[in-house]
This record gives sequence, C-alpha cells and structure tokens, in this order.
Amino acid sequence: MRRYLLGVLAVLVLVAGCMKEMKEPEPSPGLETVPFYSRRTYAFDSKGALEKRRKKVEEEAISQEVFTEEVKKRIIDKGAKIAIPDPWIPPTVRTLDDLPPTLRAFPKDAYGYPDWTAAVEEGLISPRASLTEKEAKEEILDLDILFQINDRLMANVVFPHKIHTYWLSCKICHPKIFKAKKGANIFNMYDIWNGKYCGRCHGKVAYQPKGFRNCQRCHSSGKKTMGIE
Repeated sequence: MRRYLLGVLAVLVLVAGCMKEMKEPEPSPGLETVPFYSRRTYAFDSKGALEKRRKKVEEEAISQEVFTEEVKKRIIDKGAKIAIPDPWIPPTVRTLDDLPPTLRAFPKDAYGYPDWTAAVEEGLISPRASLTEKEAKEEILDLDILFQINDRLMANVVFPHKIHTYWLSCKICHPKIFKAKKGANIFNMYDIWNGKYCGRCHGKVAYQPKGFRNCQRCHSSGKKTMGIE
C-alpha cells in the first residue's frame, strides 16, 4: 500500500513538473469578426480578419477626432451661433421694467411678453390688415385648421384663422407660405425654428416657439393613444 501511494505521488510530481503555466485567453470579437480571405484562395485567415477589424476601428476613431476638431474650429473658436436654439429652454421672463412704458398696461403671457391677441379682444388696440386706407379691410375669418402631428404622444396643432386675421391679410400667407389645400403643407419644428412657415412671424414679432407653455399654445388638441389622452 505504501509503495502504491509513493508511486502515485511520484507520478503527480512528474506531471506537475511537465505542466506549463496557462495564459488567459485573449478577448475575441466573436461574431463581429469579419471573414477575411486572401486573394485567390479559399482559406479563412482569422488573424487577417482581426487585423483588418483593428485597422478599421483605428481609422474610424481618427476620422471622428478630425471631425470633432473641425466642428470646434468652425463653431467654438469663431464664436459662431447655432441656428437652432434649444426649444426646451423657455424665453427669458420679462418684468415691467423691461417693457416700454406704452406696453406695461397690456395683458401679458406666461413669460411677461405682451399678449397681442388678448389686447385686441379687450379692445385696447384695433389692428388693420393693411396700412393703406384705400385697400378694403377683409373680414375676420373664424376658421380653425387642425394639423395632424406625426407623433403618438404629442398633441395636434390647432391654427386659429380668427386670431391671425386680426392682423394679417390672407394674401400675406397664401399661397407663398402656406398652400390653401389639405395635405399640401408638410413641415416640422426644425423648419419653424429656422424661420420658415410659422417661424416667419413666431420668434420675431409673435411669441417664440420655445418653452413648454408656449408649445402648449399651439399643440392644444390632445389625442387618445396608448391609454393617454
């Protein structure tokens, strides 16, 4: 029995002396490895595939760095302003001291800016569609237009002609800015923020299309979707 145990121990010592230290396997990209075949051969070269993938990753990183530096030079270093501001940042709240004395008694919106529509409805001002006395004054058009928004969780937009025809003649908007036909006017908020469509006035002479409260002034028609009204 003793001889048997000594024999087993000797074998274990011999095997342990012959074993080499095992290295941890290198991380493999697995399925992301792109098959690489040398020209005029059908043999798959895994090392070549890994090398090709490594070079591609390095080239993409370099191109991204170059692009970032170009953007910094064009915008940050030169102090250029981005055309589209952050729409979720509300307009600066204006106090009475910020307004001209003639506008301080006017009704205000949520941000302290004069509410021109309320001023008309309260009889404080009487705007005209034209500055020329010879041109006949057009009738106020009491017609609402619904713009369907392609977003299930965003309210639709109601455009009230009545409010706008206090100030504007029909020919100011039609047909150059808006075509008077259903489905003919396709635009988005980026167009408006860049001064097109509604942005021809809003953000300049009318209230700014930014800030959640102002968003709700246009996006006022809720819709039932996904259990939310």
